[in-house]
Amino acid sequence: MNINEYIAELETRIQSAAIVASYIFNVDRKTEDLVFISGRIDFRDGSILDFKEFIMATDHGITKLKYGYNYRIDSEPLFRYDNALDPRAKALPSYPHHKHESDGKISVSNEIGLPEVLEEVESAIIRRRWQF
Repeated sequence: MNINEYIAELETRIQSAAIVASYIFNVDRKTEDLVFISGRIDFRDGSILDFKEFIMATDHGITKLKYGYNYRIDSEPLFRYDNALDPRAKALPSYPHHKHESDGKISVSNEIGLPEVLEEVESAIIRRRWQF
């Protein structure tokens, strides 16, 4: 997959999600092979996902140099995935990949992508909707 196909696939995935109310999708091409993607997805229940990916095209496909997916309601964080060099995550076997939970804990996470995060958001919305 080349970088243009990757970008198109991400935007198509956002557009096809029934839970999405609106979105902003920014592509900042640093070079032909280096791109910063960022944006915001507003969901039908009022929750929000801020995302960023700094990607590079290689002979083996797309490599994510940096990423962050911050899911929230207003300013209340629900979860965040990233690969920042967070000292609190250094002891995790998945370091630098990790997940920040809503209770402040940091947990193990493999590298994750926007499609998987959208699936988790959808599950979270369904769970919240059916809580009594």
